[in-house]
Amino acid sequence: MHLSDEEQNWGGDSSAESTDSEKPSTKGKPRGSSNTPLKRVKYEDITSERPNKKPKNELYKPPTVEELNELKETQNLYNNNLFRLQIEELVKEVKIKNKHQNAFAAWYQSFQSFLDELPEYDIPLSEIRLKNKKKLTDEQKFVNEIVSESIKCDQDFVMKFVKPEGVETFGLHKMNALAGPKLAVNINLKIPKACFNVKDYLNNRYFVKRYYFLAYVAYFLKTKDICGEIQWILHNNNRLLPIIQIKMKDSEKILIKLFATPTENYFKASRFLSDINNVKVNVFNSENITEAPTLFYNSSLAHDVTLTINNSFIEESLSELGNVQEAIKLIYIWLVQRELNVGLGSFTEDLVVYFMVYLVSKKKINKHMSSYQVIRNFWNFIDATDLTANPISICDDLKPEVLDNFRENFDVVFLDKTGCYNIASFLNLDVYKKIKSECAIAFKLLDDGGINSFHSLFITKLPKELQYDLILNIKSESNFENIIDRMDDDERTKFLGLPELFVVKNICNTLHRGLNKRALLIVPFLDSGKSKTVSFGVNLDPSHAFNFLEMGPAVNDSKEKEFREFWGDLSSDRRFKDGSVCVAVYFKTETTKGKREIIRIVVDWICSRKLNLEYKLHYDDFDDLLVNKKVTASYPMGTNEECCLKVIAASDDLGKKLRTLEMPLTITSVQGISDTFSFTETFPPIAMNFKCGNKITSALHNNIIINDKRLRVVPRYVKPVECVLQLEHSSKWPKDLDGIRHMKTAFYLEISKLLAKKHKIVSSVKPEVLDVLYGGYVFRYQLYLSREIGLLKKESTSNGAIVYKDTPESREMEKKLNILPKLTGALKGLQSQNPSFGPATALIKRWLRSHLIDNHHFPDVVINLLNASLYLNQSAFIAACTPQIGFLRFLKFFAELQYHIQPVVVNFNDGISKETITEIDSKLLQNREACPHLFIATPYDGCESLFTKAAPSKEVLRRVKQLASETLSCVTSMVREENLVKVRDLFVPNLEGFNVIIHLRPLLNPVRHEQVIGDELEGQVHLKAFNAEESTKVPVTDFNPVQLYLRDLRNNYGEFANFFHDTYGGNIIGVLWIPKALEEMEFKVSHVNGRKLVDNKLVLNIDSLIEDFYILGKGLVKSIDKR
Repeated sequence: MHLSDEEQNWGGDSSAESTDSEKPSTKGKPRGSSNTPLKRVKYEDITSERPNKKPKNELYKPPTVEELNELKETQNLYNNNLFRLQIEELVKEVKIKNKHQNAFAAWYQSFQSFLDELPEYDIPLSEIRLKNKKKLTDEQKFVNEIVSESIKCDQDFVMKFVKPEGVETFGLHKMNALAGPKLAVNINLKIPKACFNVKDYLNNRYFVKRYYFLAYVAYFLKTKDICGEIQWILHNNNRLLPIIQIKMKDSEKILIKLFATPTENYFKASRFLSDINNVKVNVFNSENITEAPTLFYNSSLAHDVTLTINNSFIEESLSELGNVQEAIKLIYIWLVQRELNVGLGSFTEDLVVYFMVYLVSKKKINKHMSSYQVIRNFWNFIDATDLTANPISICDDLKPEVLDNFRENFDVVFLDKTGCYNIASFLNLDVYKKIKSECAIAFKLLDDGGINSFHSLFITKLPKELQYDLILNIKSESNFENIIDRMDDDERTKFLGLPELFVVKNICNTLHRGLNKRALLIVPFLDSGKSKTVSFGVNLDPSHAFNFLEMGPAVNDSKEKEFREFWGDLSSDRRFKDGSVCVAVYFKTETTKGKREIIRIVVDWICSRKLNLEYKLHYDDFDDLLVNKKVTASYPMGTNEECCLKVIAASDDLGKKLRTLEMPLTITSVQGISDTFSFTETFPPIAMNFKCGNKITSALHNNIIINDKRLRVVPRYVKPVECVLQLEHSSKWPKDLDGIRHMKTAFYLEISKLLAKKHKIVSSVKPEVLDVLYGGYVFRYQLYLSREIGLLKKESTSNGAIVYKDTPESREMEKKLNILPKLTGALKGLQSQNPSFGPATALIKRWLRSHLIDNHHFPDVVINLLNASLYLNQSAFIAACTPQIGFLRFLKFFAELQYHIQPVVVNFNDGISKETITEIDSKLLQNREACPHLFIATPYDGCESLFTKAAPSKEVLRRVKQLASETLSCVTSMVREENLVKVRDLFVPNLEGFNVIIHLRPLLNPVRHEQVIGDELEGQVHLKAFNAEESTKVPVTDFNPVQLYLRDLRNNYGEFANFFHDTYGGNIIGVLWIPKALEEMEFKVSHVNGRKLVDNKLVLNIDSLIEDFYILGKGLVKSIDKR
């Protein structure tokens, strides 16, 4: 069954969100899914549904024996009761409907009758060719329809077209292990013995007869009125095993696959062992056939010859085990959600069944286990065993030398009941390693026992674009013949009929050779029989991926020549500190972005130089959006990491100086609160010397000030690096707010005086903050005093009692000066563990701001926390190594986030207990209106979601969900090469929905150089290296006319409109009228503001408001468009 058929039913449209005006449908989704919107029911409705209310004494009865048994069974057989309920609900959802079962049963009877009526023909193979006569007999018409020039053998024989000797169903449907809602039935047609010769296993004769037999059945099926669409497909994408797929005429939910196999025991299974050659002549357009074993030809034939025996054994083993049948359904869903059952070499449903049979036969699974325990044992077994080194077999009386022979010829070995067929013949080695990795992750999720573990395992879709750090598409125009031409004669013989397997293996091996320790997994995806379209997903190893040195063997070593031949002119001799001389590849790079580009260089070398293939690499396409190409510094700049590191180094150095100052109260702590400290700042400040301009600015004491208020151009924006200072404890602080604030300013003055005297550091004191110029950066310090927050909370009641209550001012101060430093430290720790976290978060901000959703609507700290929650809970994924994959996973996370019922828990250092998380869930469901629209719990804010109380709003959240869903869809299409959208286009806002567009003058925008699509005429800004010897003054800091204008607009007109702007250099402001403000109102004095009288009703005076916007931004506003 194709993935596209399944994903709609199991993945669902998880990005869909229910609103107050829409009643969400839960049909087709499991009740246990966290994606399923919950319906709120009033208490009156509940009681009215249950008229027979139990008396109070019955409510407190002791549990019955049945209830106790069920509880004990849950404890013994399941992880927890919720997991059990979720499994039961999912199994119900994927159950095949009775109407489909009945419809197939009726069709099957008609099909059997059809087979009995088939006409019979005896036609020589040489006569099965296209005839171009005007008048054709029925036999000639039949031949013209079934003829195929692509399939041939070594003999001319008479093809006997006769009705099948027998017909039977087999597979998941027959053993009640098929996961619906679609019904897929396998039917095996037994080709009569009269059609074969005893040596038809040689030289493709069997496959020719098999093909024409199925074509014969398909031709006459088309003449009957019992089928809908009939088409050829490849069984498990194996071109040697074409089968017929039938869609029933009256039901699209029923798929039927027709197989054809020889009668049981006609061919000896031992003829298809891994050391036998069954092709002696060139029937596959392959030159120089040798005596080497025809591995994949034999395996394809063995599949058909052993099909009846194996299916009889499978049915005998599993037919009575309902728990195993249920487990197979769950595992198949798990595979489909990860796209691991798609393409040649994938982990098929057949392998799942055979593994289950093996575990049952070895007593590792029994009928007393629950389905939960079965899948647990399944995942544990695959993770713990290594079939590449230790093959297994269902056959009990197998000779060891047979097993060894298979191991020598195949990467993965798992023998069937006959001991002659390797079930894992076509399983790609790298896919097998990926399956082992996924099993380990699944097993860990089961042990974790989290509320969302079931959702991560069975409900969440994990497309390949989100599973891998890079996707390599080998273009269909590439000439794979170059690779096939390099095959030696023995390899050609081994891969007869399936040369694409060799192509994939060769590319995989070359990628492994080049990427070496840099890659954890390299997983191929080969589309159905299309040998010229192949993709590879690569998971990088963060500890080795970005090493700038590829160490080779020592000079004069036996492997030196091989290393030089592979790396060519990239390799050179290098002497190391220990005195050794080795041949190595050195990738010269000076930035973190440059280190990430090493992967691109290696892949390009492999594909272009070693394999001569055209390719498309989806890896770091989004990194350029974090590079400010209009501004260049004196040192190499990539994405944001280099600038952040320099700021942190300067901050640490200045912090040491501050702590050594001899003051009345010693500075005990200096903590950063800017996003720069956690590497999540999109464009961190760059060190530079600040000088006065002739016209724009002038000097005043230690400061640079702006000369003229009527500016035509503003100086470049200088963002302060914010930090918090803490002093040693003292009880002598004033007991009133004004006194404390004056004392804080006095401390700022003292610090400024001591810095100038002892270290010659320039600073500027303001009543609330201290700005210090150090190392070319402006550091803004604020003192944190817990007593000040206490005084802000202090209130007197009417009877004179003192009470302490949170106020907006106290909350804001505590959030900024107490909680934010701890949070920034935790985020910095997360960045040290996951180096892609910071730039990935910066990329998310870049994306959101480019769509005009600024800090007012979606605060930076909220973005930091959302992405941190994703990195702390990457349970379903291998950790992201690149900013791009971190960004794409965030898009999926937010598109599927049901914030109205689902809290986001950012559990730093496991500081929030499971009990607390349960309480938060309960609180959110019981009293949703009292909680913020987006609830984010952290260990530092008492799980009160302090950072989301003001923003984002419900409307903004809905808009971001929609943007995330559409952006992810576009990126997926780009990777699969279904559209030609450019990455930069995803960061261009859609202005169609705005009522008013305010255009700003670019020269008055101090961050205009940061635009995604900047003005081509805008010049390049070259910043000279910071020179500590040059005298400099504190620059104009944190001055941005655009942000000041936005603040005034929101303060004065926020009740009428919402204002949207791109923080990173945007020159437009989008205005959206608030729907409530557009409503007509009765004439009252309190309603007059911003309105005009029309027909005795007050309506919004839009023209006057637009004029106000222009007057308020006089000089800054260029023009205003009303839409």
